Amino acid sequence: MNHYSSRSERRRDVRVSPKGTVIVRAGSYVIRGRIANLSRGGISTTTRTTAPQRLLGSAVALALRFDSADASWLELSGRVLRIGASSIAMALSAVPASFTRIIDETVSSSHHHDRVLSIVLVDATPRRRSEMAEGFRAAGCAVIDVSTPLEAIVRLGESHFEPDLIAIADSLPETISDELRRFVNLEHPRAKLVTIGDATSAPAGLLHWLSAVNTVGDLAARIRKVLVTFDRH
Repeated sequence: MNHYSSRSERRRDVRVSPKGTVIVRAGSYVIRGRIANLSRGGISTTTRTTAPQRLLGSAVALALRFDSADASWLELSGRVLRIGASSIAMALSAVPASFTRIIDETVSSSHHHDRVLSIVLVDATPRRRSEMAEGFRAAGCAVIDVSTPLEAIVRLGESHFEPDLIAIADSLPETISDELRRFVNLEHPRAKLVTIGDATSAPAGLLHWLSAVNTVGDLAARIRKVLVTFDRH
């Protein structure tokens, strides 16, 4: 009996990170945020404003909606456990059956998703984009490759899970690539960013660089090194 209870608790506490919006209401105070992670018993959100500390321990009403065309708003309730500079964590006290079902389905999808890293590759140069996409796939990644920032934004919106890494090639004009990076930092803060180019070493001022040069057939190996570096950070 104790073993069964332990397994049930672990299943209940499994946290996933689907994309979605959360609206928190505590009295007259309302704050809108994005899902950081959630489970059957709790939810953590990222916010653009800091919630007042007086809300700590308060009862809250929650409206939650996942990012999909057929999703509807779910009404939940709970209390505030933690307040950060740009986050709120809450324990859930009233969970409808529809929410539990969605969590179970999301956990199953998340376990499948976690087998590989998800990459979005943005490069206006077809040959290099194709070669880089194959390099990422050879390194064990699932790749969405597009030629424009607009395509990237559309595909990011369609994806149920956040990408692990977004690779932006130097074929994009600097102002456009900077705008795309700002969009990613704002809307997909957990995704890592790397710049791709034909130079063998990183240009001055770039923190994460991946050379597309593959004269000795080591592209997949170098990609794995970049992924390991990001994972350690």
